Amino acid sequence: MRRTAPTVLVLLTAFLSVQFAHPQEKQSVPDPLPADAAAVISITATDSQGNPVQNVSKETVTVLDGKESARMIDVRRASDVPLDLGIVLLASKKKFDQEQAAAIDLAQKVLRPGVDRAFVITAGGDKSWSSPNISWTTDPSAATTAIRSLDKNTGLPDLFSFQLSTESAGVGRKSIQTYNLGSGFSAFSVIWAMMKTDPRPVRRVVIIFRSAVAHSPGYGAQVTHTSEDTHNRVILTAQSMGISFYTLGVDDQLLTSDTSRNRLDTTYMPTHSGGDDGNARKYDQDLARSNDLQYSAGRQNVDRIATETGGRSYWTNKKNFQDAASGIANDIGSQYLVIFAKSTSASAPPVHPIKVEVTGAAHVLAPRAYVVTGSQ
Repeated sequence: MRRTAPTVLVLLTAFLSVQFAHPQEKQSVPDPLPADAAAVISITATDSQGNPVQNVSKETVTVLDGKESARMIDVRRASDVPLDLGIVLLASKKKFDQEQAAAIDLAQKVLRPGVDRAFVITAGGDKSWSSPNISWTTDPSAATTAIRSLDKNTGLPDLFSFQLSTESAGVGRKSIQTYNLGSGFSAFSVIWAMMKTDPRPVRRVVIIFRSAVAHSPGYGAQVTHTSEDTHNRVILTAQSMGISFYTLGVDDQLLTSDTSRNRLDTTYMPTHSGGDDGNARKYDQDLARSNDLQYSAGRQNVDRIATETGGRSYWTNKKNFQDAASGIANDIGSQYLVIFAKSTSASAPPVHPIKVEVTGAAHVLAPRAYVVTGSQ
């Protein structure tokens, strides 16, 4: 088990001195949202061909708050308000250049100069993040420069870092799992802090590159419960802040058993000589299948972060994540703000499960819950 890294104290000190730079340009801020609005969520509605549904209005939107229909207050085009965009790359020696290309593509497609703003960071990596200044930018070209300056080996600590290996296991073929306890300073700490710095009515979106394996639930009660609790906390925090996550998977599409099966069906080369090759081979086959299950479960966890906060999850083989970048840009450009009154039931919980339906839509991206302010 791996606990919080020794560098966290240094990073926390740097975090406390982060300078959250605000744009100096005068911006066109829309009228404040209605004072009686209990909840404001961002949604995207598409038809069966994936095209955005047009002319969405409060007459065509239904929000089920628990088992009751919420009172609709207003539906507005999300483009009426600024966008706060977080871009979080994943330190990766194999695909980091493709992540950078996709992030630059998205910044150029999504950001409106002088209206929207973005920040850029990296999670994970072998080297600790050293820059004390994480700032907002309101210009796509400045965002591009920030993305290009990122190092594939350097990043902030990641809440999700599960690994299963046999590298130091010895002849007994025992596997070793390592994981983050889900506490302490991390890239998600920066996301929450940055998103709290804007008092304006804004949309909040985070585009984040993820590894399915790192999000695996692991083995044993402690690691599994830690993984579940951490995922639930990230989702709940995002829902309470109105943040939609768009996740892009960076894992290879072939699962471990697919690659291992091809290798193990030929001449088997044991890791350790002088042992029982038959048992070692069976162990490695079982481990490969187990890794497949962890990969699938981790992928589902990554999907949850997106779907339960009103975003979308992408797993693609396209170079530079081109299809994902186009899809995300299309979703963000097609968003609507849905404003509705909260439930007045005295027994209503602080976390309100909701379901959003739009007339004429085959698919709706919307958060699965909203959180009553001050109830956490």
